[in-house]
Amino acid sequence: MDLLNGNVIKLFMKFLIPAISSAIAVAAYSLIDTIAIGQGVGADGTAACAILLPVFSIASFIGLLCGIGGCVLKSRAKGQGNEEKANAYFTAATVLVGIITAVVWVAGTLTQEDLYRACGADEILLLYTAEYGIRIFACLPSFVLTTFLGAFIRTDGAPRFVMYCTMIGGVINVIGDWLFVFPLKMGMAGAAIATVLGSIVQTALLIAFILRKKTSLKFVKPHKWFPAIKKIIAVGFGSGFGSLSLIAISFIANNQIMKYCGAPALALYGVLGTVSALFLSIFSGVGQAAQPIISENYGAGNHERCRETEHLGIKTALLLGTVFAIACIAFPVQITGIFMKMTPEVAEITPYILRVYSLSFVPLALNTFATYYLQSVTLSRMASVISTARGLVLNGLFLYIFPLFMGGNGIWWAVFFAEAATAVISVTYLLIQHKNFSLQ
Repeated sequence: MDLLNGNVIKLFMKFLIPAISSAIAVAAYSLIDTIAIGQGVGADGTAACAILLPVFSIASFIGLLCGIGGCVLKSRAKGQGNEEKANAYFTAATVLVGIITAVVWVAGTLTQEDLYRACGADEILLLYTAEYGIRIFACLPSFVLTTFLGAFIRTDGAPRFVMYCTMIGGVINVIGDWLFVFPLKMGMAGAAIATVLGSIVQTALLIAFILRKKTSLKFVKPHKWFPAIKKIIAVGFGSGFGSLSLIAISFIANNQIMKYCGAPALALYGVLGTVSALFLSIFSGVGQAAQPIISENYGAGNHERCRETEHLGIKTALLLGTVFAIACIAFPVQITGIFMKMTPEVAEITPYILRVYSLSFVPLALNTFATYYLQSVTLSRMASVISTARGLVLNGLFLYIFPLFMGGNGIWWAVFFAEAATAVISVTYLLIQHKNFSLQ
């Protein structure tokens, strides 16, 4: 796959379809679990899913931080014609992901109950949350590695293989959810086991692909470990922080919802969190499709091809965001009904909440792609500002401020205005980058 000379549209499509398919399959783990739990366990189980979102966010953060950070630097070095340097970044990223995962795995396993309480679990929900979470935490490294290895193998020119692996994992999860939750009636534990099995199989396939030398990835000792790791963290922070900040946002949102709205709204938020995570994964897939093309061409100095890829990515992301928003606005009750049994309380509040919340999908699409684009041209500070603004600063601030004036409805408007305000920052940074390219 010639990223420096091939047709940009064809190259983008070759990466886009597998990237989005993989993103959907990854998001399907929590998506399918939410459906199975909502239908098989009930509203309390769905509320527990909302509380458990940070666990998946932790795994996604580590995988994206090390994976995207390493991939961008690897692609740039490859574009410069330095294969040894490219593989040195792969080696440094692998060591980094191992260290961070080990620390978080041990610490998280020892403090699970405190984490769930901090995210809003009361005594009833804690029973459901712990039953699911203990099994997910036990296999946390597997969830990290699917993201990390998938990023490198995709960038190395095998996006379809990553797609096949994620689909296989998703199928195992679907079959397991049906078997364990319904016929075997294992409830939350059954859904967790199904998710873990899918992830482990996916990870095993990715590792086997590398060990069988199906890629150009090699372990090469970096000349300077610390500078390499520092660069990986700086570049990958923008993508990873978006996932990490969900922990803080979940803590704030869950507690604000319980304060202003009550348990039915929290159960609905569990659905919103799952749907939003799915769409965010798809938008990230668009960014990941553009990343190897942009990074390698940026390293080679082909700025016009970078701009062409950027325009394709923005148009694709905005189109998808608009379609998703329209679907949720048009069919709020029907979409929610897929994920959980509709009680009268939930059915009453669903249309307003889902319609307001879905407005955020359009600016979210732009912000997500802008983060990946800026990382790809090594403007890590700009990418980090976007992720920090939308992921924690504005969302966190607005979640506290808006309910003071609008009551419980302010929680849902806060999400939209946080994304919209961040979109202004994203557009500003993209225009600055265009000006810099013109001067080079």
